[in-house]
Amino acid sequence: MAKRPSEMTYASVWKFGGAVQRVAADATAFGDRSMPYMLSIDGIWSRPSDDAANIAWVRSFWRDMQRHSTGRLYLNFPGHGEDDNLVRDAFGPQAYARLQEIKRKYDPTNLFRMNQNIQPA
Repeated sequence: MAKRPSEMTYASVWKFGGAVQRVAADATAFGDRSMPYMLSIDGIWSRPSDDAANIAWVRSFWRDMQRHSTGRLYLNFPGHGEDDNLVRDAFGPQAYARLQEIKRKYDPTNLFRMNQNIQPA
């Protein structure tokens, strides 16, 4: 964090435990809650001319943290959407398939498709 290009950038660590971890992995779309912590990296800057430096820094920090990661992604912190399989990978294949079936039933035309979209089955 000391080397971040913008003083507005911050990272937060979210502690998991207690009631959060007592929810079964298949009880909600959130899935496995066994990780002890969750990391959010929030790159914030004001000048468009600083885009490249700030985006590169956040991506580098993210890569450096992967060795401490379960590999899961919390979709309230989705990044820039640079991964076409971001949503599918975040949920895992079984949960994603269940969500696709729900989407097929309640939104077969994919009207609600912005942000973290789930394609109907």
